[in-house]
Amino acid sequence: METLARHIAVMGTALALTVSAPTRARALDASEAAVRAIEAAESLLSTWRSDTPLARLNAAAAGVPHETPAELFGLLKRVFEWEEKTGGAFDPTVAPLVSAWGLRSGGRIPDGAELRRARAATNAGLFTFKESPLRISRHDALAGIDEGAWGKGWALDRAAEAARAAGAASVVLDLGGQILSFGEETSVSVAHPRDRTRTVATFRLKDASASTSGNSERGLAVNGRRVGHILDPRTGEPAPDFGSVTVVAPDGLTADVLSTAFFVLGPEEGMAMSERLRVSGTPNEVLFFLEGEEGQALRVALSPGMKGLVFLPLSKKSP
Repeated sequence: METLARHIAVMGTALALTVSAPTRARALDASEAAVRAIEAAESLLSTWRSDTPLARLNAAAAGVPHETPAELFGLLKRVFEWEEKTGGAFDPTVAPLVSAWGLRSGGRIPDGAELRRARAATNAGLFTFKESPLRISRHDALAGIDEGAWGKGWALDRAAEAARAAGAASVVLDLGGQILSFGEETSVSVAHPRDRTRTVATFRLKDASASTSGNSERGLAVNGRRVGHILDPRTGEPAPDFGSVTVVAPDGLTADVLSTAFFVLGPEEGMAMSERLRVSGTPNEVLFFLEGEEGQALRVALSPGMKGLVFLPLSKKSP
């Protein structure tokens, strides 16, 4: 078995991948297929550029059906379903709120009127999907879809599929901290919510994806106020910052979506939703790290299945 490792910049972050295959030639083919799949995902979904199908949909005239590529149409239908599944804690239409809070331009504090307009435009019901031909309409000039809480996860899924189709026996992909592994077990480290250099837990991952949400790296300071980059679509405000949440799920899209939703919900509601989703047929496991008063140890809350994955001693568990 031959193993090949690569590191590249893509989707505005870093991709590290390790591919194993029966021959070096096949490992090279599989790694290239994975990279091409992630580049294709960026070319489909990026809203940092104006030339992608998703960016063009966001710029389409309000109320006018916009012709949409089949791949994007099907993906967005899947993504929009998560808004209802999470009770609105995840909403792909948060683009107006992202803009209002200036999360891509250094941060700002919107006034009340601006925030009300952005909240009104953050609504999955403002988008309609029509088939034959495939068209999506947005019904508010401010409405827009943001890929930040789900695009990386889907890109990982496509990369893994591409690598497997090209002959990979196993692949470990790390895209900006979200990890997907198939075919072999890998060790995943979880950093302290406030100090990325400190590891506070390690767990095993195989044939699944792990996504962590927190504000340690991307929180902004605006006029003396800390503005988190994870927004609560239900209030229009940054979600309260309690620490971090890590989700393990069978695929990257689910892990990405749920880590955002559970962070928005917070530990108690997030844990309850995790259990409801498992009962209803959506496998997932979750690990919360909760910050206490300064100088106090982190508290830990984790789902039953996560207890069997974590193998580094943890801080005292929360009740």
